[in-house]
Amino acid sequence: MIESLAEIEKQGSLTVDDFFNQFKLKISDYQRPYVWTGKQIIKLYSDLLNYSRKNKNKCPLYYLGTVILVKNKEGKTYDIIDGQQRISSLLILAHLQEQSVGLNDNFCVQSEISRNNIKKNVSSLKDHIDGLKLTGAYNGIDFSDINITYIIAESQDQAFKFYTTLNTSGRRLDGIDIIKPFHLQALEKSKQIEKAIALEYYQFDSAKLNQMSELLLKARYWQGIKFREFPRHNFQEWKLRLPEEFAYEDMLPDEDYKFAEARLSKGKLTVDAPNYKVRQPLYKGENTIHYLIYYCEIWDRLEEKLNSDHSDILNRIKKLRGCEFNYEYYQMALITLISRYGEGFIEDRNFMGMAQLLFKVCFFTRLSKPVTKKIVHNFEQGEKLLDRICYSHNEAEIITYCKKKKYRNLSISKDHKEGVVGNFYHEFRDILTNKQIDNV
Repeated sequence: MIESLAEIEKQGSLTVDDFFNQFKLKISDYQRPYVWTGKQIIKLYSDLLNYSRKNKNKCPLYYLGTVILVKNKEGKTYDIIDGQQRISSLLILAHLQEQSVGLNDNFCVQSEISRNNIKKNVSSLKDHIDGLKLTGAYNGIDFSDINITYIIAESQDQAFKFYTTLNTSGRRLDGIDIIKPFHLQALEKSKQIEKAIALEYYQFDSAKLNQMSELLLKARYWQGIKFREFPRHNFQEWKLRLPEEFAYEDMLPDEDYKFAEARLSKGKLTVDAPNYKVRQPLYKGENTIHYLIYYCEIWDRLEEKLNSDHSDILNRIKKLRGCEFNYEYYQMALITLISRYGEGFIEDRNFMGMAQLLFKVCFFTRLSKPVTKKIVHNFEQGEKLLDRICYSHNEAEIITYCKKKKYRNLSISKDHKEGVVGNFYHEFRDILTNKQIDNV
């Protein structure tokens, strides 16, 4: 935690009107886009309207919170490091009220996602205001009645430190919202836009970035050498752990490593194509960004492959309830398999058979009892499936393990013929009892 603000170049408190007149603002390419919904901007407007009606003497002013800025090198503009959602929403309100915002009358937004969301919120707030005008309940918002606290950091690194530790918007920032700016601000300016767009796509358009980051974090926690307890009780707690693994303060910069296995036989050295390994050391900047994007892309390919096959495994899983913890485990096993044998293995003739064998192991606990995160955790801690995949010398080692007697012709007891277990068994009986998989 920050114990002192002595290292801050400048801090202060202004009305929003004065703030817009004093600081010419911009949003860095690596920042999270504007994602507020129409409901959120209408709530902000309603809060401001209700406050002004109740406090006609304008004392105290409505407090909007703290924003963190960093002065650009040319000294004419200030990057918004934290506070973009609130500031952008106020600029939308100013636009609809046809009022000047001082130095920010020509405020520019680069992100396409931000521009699209701003257009939607302009429309939503306009409709809301038009409705109030019809009933005579409309009042404009005076920006001189709103107070804002600002902090100006000396550098992007220092600003990021404040951004991740100060509770500036009513909640502690977590997860991807910390990881993205941490690594993007470490890049050369020319690369920031390209990487930010790629991360935005997988965070917002395809919604895979949060999913993959959780799976990768868990795969890095669940390893035999140092098996770590993964957060179970608080559903969102794992997001607080992400920066500890993917964006920590002492992370080394400037290395974009991939790794490859090599074999020496009869004097001939064979080296596999390098790729990003699930449990590899990570570096600040491009390395971690590429690592996260790589596994989002890998999962796209795995989904396409597994759903295009006649077994249609993933689509069938999603139709059933009570399978989410085993499904996460299965996803981890699949990405670990590709981590070990490379993305080319997805098209290998043995891949589908291997995927079905891993399915039988990962869903084994689903056949006999209620499944919790703890049960899956304990199963992996005992069986060490992910370790077996990571440290295997060839696919045959994994196949031999998956063909152990207890995983062969799986069945369920009479007590489980109905309900969640029964529904699962009947849906996947073709895989669970398929002896043809033994031919892999």
